[in-house]
Parts: sequence; C-alpha cells; structure tokens
Amino acid sequence: MPVDLHQRMSEFSYGYGVTREVERLLKSVGLRTTPFLPSLLQEGRLGFDVKFNRPGRPLLVQFKLGEALQRLRRQDASQPPPALGRPFWRFNVDTAEPNGQFDLLLKAEQGGAEVYYAAPRFTSWDGYVLAYESDQVLERSLLLSPSEIDAKLAAGGEPDGPHRILYDGMTSFVLSEAKELSEVRATDLARKVQTRIEQRSQRMDLALSDVQVALERQREIRVRPPAPEEHADVPYVMRVTGSAELAATPDRIAADRSRRYEEFRHRAASEADARFAVLGFEAWAIGSQLIAVTLPN
Repeated sequence: MPVDLHQRMSEFSYGYGVTREVERLLKSVGLRTTPFLPSLLQEGRLGFDVKFNRPGRPLLVQFKLGEALQRLRRQDASQPPPALGRPFWRFNVDTAEPNGQFDLLLKAEQGGAEVYYAAPRFTSWDGYVLAYESDQVLERSLLLSPSEIDAKLAAGGEPDGPHRILYDGMTSFVLSEAKELSEVRATDLARKVQTRIEQRSQRMDLALSDVQVALERQREIRVRPPAPEEHADVPYVMRVTGSAELAATPDRIAADRSRRYEEFRHRAASEADARFAVLGFEAWAIGSQLIAVTLPN
C-alpha cells in the first residue's frame, strides 16, 4: 500500500525548509537572495529588495510530495524494473499538458532560469523535523531539473504524457521504460548557480524578461505516431504544436499575464519589480518558490 506523503507532512512546511536551506547555501558562496512572498502583493506599493541591475538569475524550486512505496508493480512485463533500494518514493509529472506545471517549468529553464524539482527522501513528520533541525532537508531531498527529465525521455524515444519519477536514497529514474536521471546534489547547488551567473553576467531585470518571453512560447509536444502498419514511413516520435481545440489557451494565458503585469506595474516601484511579481505569482500558483539570486554589491 503506497503512503501518500501529503498525509504525513505539509508541503508548506517542506517548502519552507527547502527554501531556507537554498538561501543559506547561496549566501555561503557570497550570493544575494530575495524570495518572492505572495503577501507583498497586498501592499499598496510593490517593491522587492532586489538589485535588478546586478548580474543574476531567477531560481525556481518546485516542491513535490509524492508517495512512499513498499513494492513496485510492473505495468509492462517486458521491461525490467529499475534497481531501487528501500525505501523508495514516486511522484508524477505530465510533460504533455500545455501550460501545465512541467511545461511552464521547462520553458522557464529554457529561458535562462535555474529550475529544480525538490522531493523529500523521508516519509514521516519526524523525519522532516530531524532533517530540519540538522539543516539537512535539502541534503535529504531529490533535486532534479525539468530539462533532465525531458532529455532522457526524448533520448529514449518516449512520447510526452504522464510519466512517473521513481527514486530511492541514492538514484532516480523516469518511467515508462526506466532511464536513470542525473541529479543535482545539494552541496553542488550554490556553486553551480554562482558559476552560471558569473559566466553569463546578465542583469537580473534582463534575465526576468527572457524568462517571461520564454513562457509565451508554445512548446512542441512529442506524440506516439499511428501503428507502423498504417504509416510505415512515420518515425517513432514526431513533434506537433498542439491541437486546434487548445489553440485559444496560449492567447488567454498571455492575456492574463499582460493584464496582471499592468496591474502590478501601477503599484510597482519599477518595471523589474512588476516582472518579478508576475513570475513569482505564477510560480506560487503551481506550488513553486521563486528566488532572485544576484551577485553581491
């Protein structure tokens, strides 16, 4: 019987522990951090304590509480199960949903943001408390970029759609056919972000603009083609841009973003503050934490 982690701990509490430790690690290498707080949107004057004229990158951390499993039920007897130790956990991603969680996170990453899924490698509230008290919430979590998931699925010829992420204390896999994923270790996160900021040397306000542009793009979705006997010359994977009935969805979402930006801009101290608020609000709506990371003054 799988154990739903939402019944054992709070996603809010887990997210707070992850955010606190991410900030601490980034500050330990001299980086400046400012997390987006939805409560600030209620203030009469929007202003975030971010040096937007400094080199920096937006960082998005998506929290996932999945299920703790005792055993793995094989859906395809022809495929060997991944080699997992005990305990192990599972969460789901849908890579085909237009403007869904995965789609937005991947496009933000492609637009230049640092983006990671974070999922706990513990199951109980007591496990979280012990990790929190010893500053090991991030160390005892899976850190995984959306682009890593997408790349492994594409390399294996897998179509977009619902997929399972399985992981134990050391390794992680994306199914249907098990493919091992390359994780980011907590101890490497801060230096990785610092190196990318220094190499790119892009101002934070321009980085936010690039991410906003990337979110407006419609990502191509991999689909499984018809049976080979019907179209023998069709490759195993083809790419499409979406169906006609979904054509209005990107326009509506773009209009919502534009409206939200105008509303925030009237109250924001600067254009960059408004862009940060728009991205932070959208990230918060899908359960993700936005952190502005910049070089020190």
